[in-house]
Amino acid sequence: MEHTRKIALYNHKGGVAKTTSVINLAWSIQKAGKNVLVVDCDTQENCFMFFMAASGQEPILPTAYERIKHTTWTRYMEIDRYETDKFDYILFDLPPAMTEEVKQIIHHCGIVYVPTMLGEFEIAGLEQVTVEIARQNARLGGVFITMYQKQNDEELLETFRTALHSSLMETVIPFSRTVRESQKAGLPIEPYFAEKKVPRNGNSWKIVNAYESLAAEIVHQCEA
Repeated sequence: MEHTRKIALYNHKGGVAKTTSVINLAWSIQKAGKNVLVVDCDTQENCFMFFMAASGQEPILPTAYERIKHTTWTRYMEIDRYETDKFDYILFDLPPAMTEEVKQIIHHCGIVYVPTMLGEFEIAGLEQVTVEIARQNARLGGVFITMYQKQNDEELLETFRTALHSSLMETVIPFSRTVRESQKAGLPIEPYFAEKKVPRNGNSWKIVNAYESLAAEIVHQCEA
């Protein structure tokens, strides 16, 4: 099959919607007919528990979605290349720390995307992250903005675009109050909205459209 793309989502700062992004990117990428493996590398295992549909000791476990499987980093290290080659994309949800293990995972992946909120001190922090990515012989796929609120963040967004240039991805993920509700329900945002019959022409669906757009950006970069 086509070469498997291994992608890490990382920021050394917590609370930037990293796990939320992994979940919803996995959903959007599998909608395009790709097989996705989600690897939770955080000891809290929030992403692993979110996708849990069946218990077991197997290295790779099923989810409620046919084209998404999941595992933890510990289990992943038991998997042979034949098994991982069955996936088009492997998404690694990294913890907000730069430990030796995290460095190892970044090196293993080769490409890293960095979610970040807009803030006065974020750009300096992002520089530290990008330097470490380079040290691990990995490539920065891009930085993307999460929890964007136009009324508060429009000016800061332009500052980020000026500072980061082409490293800043086009897609911006808007703030949504319903993200936490979808996670409590154990569903990616789109199926949660569908279950709740949220009107597609309302503002709520902007976050679904944004994650689809972000997934398309990532897939285009990886497959160009």
